[in-house]
Amino acid sequence: MTAAPQLTTRGILKTWWPLALSWFMITVEQPILAAVVARSFDPKVQLAAWGLAFSLVLVLSAPSISTLSASTALSRDKASYRQGRRYVIWLSVGLTAAHFLLAFTPAFDLVVFGLISAPAELAEPVRSGVRIMLPFVPSLAIRRFQYGVLIRCDQTRAVSFGTVMRLILEVILAAVLFGLLRWDGVTVASTAISTGVVFEAVYATWRVRPVVRKNLLSTIPGDPPLTWRRFLRFYLPLVLTTFMQILLQPLVGASLSRMPDSLSSLALWPVLYGVLLMTNSAAYAFVESVIVLLDRPGSIELLRRFTWRLGFILAAVPLALAITPLGEFWFNRIAALPPELLQQAKFSLWLVIPLPALTALSSLFQGTLINGQRTRRITEADALSLATVAALLALGSLLGGRPCAESGVILCGVPGVIIAVTAFNFGSIVRNFWLWRRSQRIYMSIRLRHARA
Repeated sequence: MTAAPQLTTRGILKTWWPLALSWFMITVEQPILAAVVARSFDPKVQLAAWGLAFSLVLVLSAPSISTLSASTALSRDKASYRQGRRYVIWLSVGLTAAHFLLAFTPAFDLVVFGLISAPAELAEPVRSGVRIMLPFVPSLAIRRFQYGVLIRCDQTRAVSFGTVMRLILEVILAAVLFGLLRWDGVTVASTAISTGVVFEAVYATWRVRPVVRKNLLSTIPGDPPLTWRRFLRFYLPLVLTTFMQILLQPLVGASLSRMPDSLSSLALWPVLYGVLLMTNSAAYAFVESVIVLLDRPGSIELLRRFTWRLGFILAAVPLALAITPLGEFWFNRIAALPPELLQQAKFSLWLVIPLPALTALSSLFQGTLINGQRTRRITEADALSLATVAALLALGSLLGGRPCAESGVILCGVPGVIIAVTAFNFGSIVRNFWLWRRSQRIYMSIRLRHARA
């Protein structure tokens, strides 16, 4: 087997930018759908219901989301790909059953009103959205697994093409359902995103077939077979990691529900979080790039320099929104926020500024640990991050939910969204510290491997 060529900055860009475009398209869909929801009747209730419904489905999607990194790292030959695909199909069946139980049984009331304590007026729109998104979870699992193979085989442009087509389909469908049929916002958003993900799963399955046939060996000599035990040992920590990251959304929803003026905070949070996701999309895309590119000689220092540049560039986006009229234009004209929420939204942008740079660093460390098949270390980092965010949100709920006379000056009158973004910052700092600490040995082993090559 010939040695991989020396990595260059141009090589990083070639692998990364189509994935960044794909991630950007995915994250753009949330502000677009939120903008549609905000233009429906009773926009506060519809926005809050859409944010809560989507966060519940995302929690169920944690195992589906993790199939991308698993496939990128493990689909090294045809035998591993076919075995992994079989596991993902069984996984999709189980997740669909769990989603059905949440959407169509009393478990819904237990979760939404017992655990989250959502306002009563959100009940029916949230229930409707969760039911409509039933195909979302299995389609996401299949789509991301197939895309992992395309990334492994340096076919990242095929990934971005599929996501662009999905977004176009969703926009057209949302325009028809809302503009012509006048459906309510949550129903339009849920239908559009479910249809888009099903389309992309079909596209990815079709697109990966010739790539598997031409680019993957039947088996790689010396590699162990991909058994259930090996797959789960690698995959389950990634699932736990994704689950904890997604769990932040209903956790934030539950905390905001317990703070003063909860409906305003619940309405603003999905719009603000959409901006954060859109800004961080290029950093999220960097994980799979690191997984693949660390196998190339000279990659470590190049990837580190690229990470710092990427982080500073991305941090400039919320800064620009905060100090220029672009922020007001986005929240007022694009997101269609109610006027009383505009000032709070612009102030929150200042707290968002550090998060893109922190996310870029996390992607570098996380991709390194996945390349070294040390996924449990990522789970440790996310557990610490989740504990930090949960503690700060609990403090905000406890003090912010009391009258000012009881809580004194601490957090008195502070909007729930401000507390949530601050908690996210501290959680990201903790996560990065632990990932950096745990990835040092992997860097040493990669350096030795490159030196031998």
